[in-house]
Amino acid sequence: MQRKEKFVIVILLYFLLFFPLKAEDTVFKGDSWNLINYFRIDKALKKYIQIQDEGGWPVLPADIILKKGDYSQHILTLRQRLKITGDLSTAGNENLYLFDEEVEEAVKRFQYRHGLIIDGIAGPETLAAMNVSVAGRVKELRLNRERIFNLFDTYVGRYILVNIPAYELKVIENGREVLQMKAIVGSPGSKTPVFQDEIEYLVFNPSWRIPIRKSVRDIIPIIKSDPAYLERKNIRIFDGWDEGARELRAEEVNWDYYDLSNFNLMLVQEPGPQNELGRIKFMFPNEYLVYIHDTPARELFAYKDRAFSSGCIRVEKPLDLAQYCLKDYPDWNLDRIISVIARGEPVEVYLEESIPVVIVYWTAWVDELGLVHFRKDIYNYN
Repeated sequence: MQRKEKFVIVILLYFLLFFPLKAEDTVFKGDSWNLINYFRIDKALKKYIQIQDEGGWPVLPADIILKKGDYSQHILTLRQRLKITGDLSTAGNENLYLFDEEVEEAVKRFQYRHGLIIDGIAGPETLAAMNVSVAGRVKELRLNRERIFNLFDTYVGRYILVNIPAYELKVIENGREVLQMKAIVGSPGSKTPVFQDEIEYLVFNPSWRIPIRKSVRDIIPIIKSDPAYLERKNIRIFDGWDEGARELRAEEVNWDYYDLSNFNLMLVQEPGPQNELGRIKFMFPNEYLVYIHDTPARELFAYKDRAFSSGCIRVEKPLDLAQYCLKDYPDWNLDRIISVIARGEPVEVYLEESIPVVIVYWTAWVDELGLVHFRKDIYNYN
């Protein structure tokens, strides 16, 4: 038995002896949030192994659409599928071939657990998730149990957790989730890295040094077709990345000359309402050059799948997160934060105590209600 496994067993025995409540219903101190998550997913894994041993679940045709009011043999199969994973109560309607309100609610529950559009219609995406084999789900639960296990003794107290496949940011403090919000993460072509660091300072009204790859791949084609783009977006051009770099006028640059192999200019978007970083940036300097920030593209948070960024993490509630980071600084109340943002000038605020940031890749977990969640493996890491 490995040393870490022995440590976990000792901890589990301790809590079982001194905290007689169910582990998943109990709030402990320190790294208890991780411990509770491990309890929950371990329990779910055992349940799904049992389902596998009992023969799994039926498969539905991938090319059908089932909705409320429909009547067919497929509804009976759908009911069986939803009952096996607990989405549909075993208490039955007399008409098992009818897609009634009970089935619609069960489909919505399944969609919620899988991060799908919650419309109560068993369409292609929902059926694809239903038709993942129980063996595949067992493998996924086992893999993510290991990922949660590896976070056991990483951080205690408070930290910020970003789960990439869930498109979500949570603040954990003393075993409790004290803040939660939607997040936008890197696209499959510009993945958000899995790593751990610490927020050292915040920047209000940040400027944006546009990465070389994005400048060449995205910005230059727009400039060629729309010469007024730079002025409209408040983007300046410099002849290098050094502090003393000379500013250039757009007409001085031969945009056709540049590609990824020779692009040595720096494009900088000034602070303002159109800045791609929004009004607040949370800095944890790292080798990947990624950070957490606001965004002017608020409409993107309405999407279920939110892998839109170039690697950084955009958050739904940047003001709430800033308030949390500065909650121990009386001089930085909400009124002052709003006032500083309104002035439009860049302001850096350094934290006396940095806040850990943990970026994870969990495609399966169990929530506080005992619901087993699965998410798409957007980076094919599974």
